[in-house]
Amino acid sequence: MFGRRSRAEKLKKEARNKSLGSGLALAGAFSGARPIAERLLYDDDLRDNIRTLLESGRKIVDEVSDEDPTDIVARLWDDPKLRREVEAAAEAAQEGFKRVRGQKVRSGGGSRRLLLILVLAGGFLFLNPRTGPEARRIAGDLISSLRSGS
Repeated sequence: MFGRRSRAEKLKKEARNKSLGSGLALAGAFSGARPIAERLLYDDDLRDNIRTLLESGRKIVDEVSDEDPTDIVARLWDDPKLRREVEAAAEAAQEGFKRVRGQKVRSGGGSRRLLLILVLAGGFLFLNPRTGPEARRIAGDLISSLRSGS
């Protein structure tokens, strides 16, 4: 009456507006998901990355499922097999994420891994109480000989 709408009419109008908005949001989500779905379907390397991630994750969980967190950290430090599985899972996740985003993925990566190993080994040698003083002395002699040119 007199230009007023009933509560039921207001609710119907709001429901129509919400369904239109949610339909547009859903269409936007599908359009954003389409390239990812296509990559999952047609990119064999991406599927291999996902497979490697899942297999490595399963192996890691099987290995450490019944241990305390301190034991897990100790095993990661001491057990090279477990460490390789963690590295494989992390590498597969990073590579897969780059592939999903459409970025270029570099093959190899051995030089970065070698550099990391060398830095860790050098840090261990320099900071270890037994080998540290001798390693620092040798490094100092090497640097001084390089500076003097002899």
